[in-house]
Amino acid sequence: MDKTVYICTGTCKAEISEEQYKDGLTKCGTQGCTHFGHTFEKVLNCHECGSYYRPGEQHSHLA
Repeated sequence: MDKTVYICTGTCKAEISEEQYKDGLTKCGTQGCTHFGHTFEKVLNCHECGSYYRPGEQHSHLA
């Protein structure tokens, strides 16, 4: 099953767990990142291919 994670869409590309987000880590804190101070984006992480996709989007491995 794919899992919910939160990512920084800036240059650092940080990924945090849903638990970390719920515990209060909601914004990028990486100095020098282009999205420093911006809220992380909620996405799903595919357990098969590792790619990210937004909740509600269709994700498949069909060519």
